[in-house]
Amino acid sequence: MLKTYYNCPISDEPVHEVLPRDGDFVEFFCPTCGQFRISNKSITSMRRRSRSEREAMLTDARRDAQGGDGIPLIRDSHSHARKTDDQR
Repeated sequence: MLKTYYNCPISDEPVHEVLPRDGDFVEFFCPTCGQFRISNKSITSMRRRSRSEREAMLTDARRDAQGGDGIPLIRDSHSHARKTDDQR
């Protein structure tokens, strides 16, 4: 069963949250971003980031999901990796 959630933490569009929550992440279905998971800690940190930074974190999570269950999981470590890449 889907529960309507506020807005996508990436695109800021209305999305659906899958219930129940499993572990330390929330799973979303966004018409723009697709299906992805995001850690609770990352949801909070997304508010401080630009849309391009949020999209880059989702891109990193998609790359990391290849070969796994296929559902990207955005973790706070994606923001640390992005900062390191940007500082080069």
